[in-house]
Amino acid sequence: MDNRLPQKLQLGIEYLKEAGLNLFAILEVGRLPDRVTSRLADFAFPLSHRSRIILIGNGGRSLWEALPAEQWQHPDPIDRYSSEAARHFAGQVLTPGNYQLLYPGDTPVALQQLGASAGWHTASPLGLGINPRWGLWYAYRAALLTNDPLPEMRQPAPLPPCASCREKPCLSVCPAGALSETATIDMELCAGYRLSPDSSCADRCLARLSCPVSIEQRYTLEQVQYHYRLSLETLRHYFG
Repeated sequence: MDNRLPQKLQLGIEYLKEAGLNLFAILEVGRLPDRVTSRLADFAFPLSHRSRIILIGNGGRSLWEALPAEQWQHPDPIDRYSSEAARHFAGQVLTPGNYQLLYPGDTPVALQQLGASAGWHTASPLGLGINPRWGLWYAYRAALLTNDPLPEMRQPAPLPPCASCREKPCLSVCPAGALSETATIDMELCAGYRLSPDSSCADRCLARLSCPVSIEQRYTLEQVQYHYRLSLETLRHYFG
């Protein structure tokens, strides 16, 4: 534990780690980019100079391994589990009634921008953030907004792993040709290939699996297939 932090906050962070949610940040709203804070106006929560966003995530297989079997009996088991864990954390740490769960939820949240502000990642050709410790194998699971005067907790911006990657296998492996070293992912090409009959990327991303950064943190194939089957349904909705 970090003895510099309030005990309640330390215990709350430890609870989240035990629940498989091993990424944690507290961000001062007043120091966030306008493109992030402008979206907070869509939430019915009064902002003040003390407002903080608590960002919760998981790196590697920790969440998958911690998820209780009974969660799979419910729709959206990972979102449900993450929401329950975030609310439990809030009940332990935050003033009752002085917080709102932003994510998971129905209103879009600028998760990538929040993650960049937290020092969790730098950009990659896949459109996903990449972290030197976790590679491409981490995710945002919950975000809370509160006016409790919490200490800011963020990491220094990491060195971009892609800059020192000479081979860049993700670019050559992508069967859709949707990736470029100098441009963002071409979602039309990506979606078109993933939705095509007999696509080899229907339940996985071959480019993501080829990334050499922190391969020991790679999700299991079962976990990869679960997430990519869900994303395929989203692509059918927007591109099908």
